[in-house]
Amino acid sequence: MSFVHAPRQHAIVLGASLGGLLTARVLSPYFERVTLIERDAVDPAPVARKGQPQARHLHGLLASGLEQMTAYFPDLPEALKTAGAIVADLAASMNWYTHGGKRQRLTLGMTSAVMSRPLLESLVRERTLARANIELIDSCSVNGLVSNTDQTRVTGVRIDRRSEHEGPTTLRADLVVDCTGRGSRAPQWLEALG
Repeated sequence: MSFVHAPRQHAIVLGASLGGLLTARVLSPYFERVTLIERDAVDPAPVARKGQPQARHLHGLLASGLEQMTAYFPDLPEALKTAGAIVADLAASMNWYTHGGKRQRLTLGMTSAVMSRPLLESLVRERTLARANIELIDSCSVNGLVSNTDQTRVTGVRIDRRSEHEGPTTLRADLVVDCTGRGSRAPQWLEALG
């Protein structure tokens, strides 16, 4: 038995924080177009924005996370270093204080990174959007899902581009992925579709 797959033309990713950016990058070889939709205005500079979680906290990217991101963005570790992040074997390069005392340094042989969330996100966004088939629509609210006539398949989203004042429009897609996090309205939208 053979399966015939419909052409994968368009994927929509809701949310352009790290989860959405990485999802768009992973989907990009499999779809002709990938559209990221972000509620907030996105500044290309590494600055915090309203919907960015833990934006003012120091972030540590553990070895396996850095390794996975480097698989998709080979120049990311060097870009992080150039921008001022600490990219090193953190067990060998940091002073650890716990349970009332300083702990001995040791070498783990695993490279990790420490930086701000806005810095990491801006470098990942820059590399994700450098792919020709990925587009970002920011300052855009998603008002609901669109489905086929018998409501058995999601076929797109209803959006309102606040910056363009054109009113609500529909974006069609073969796949919609929700990376909006805790504030996701997907459960309500799916319930409304039955």
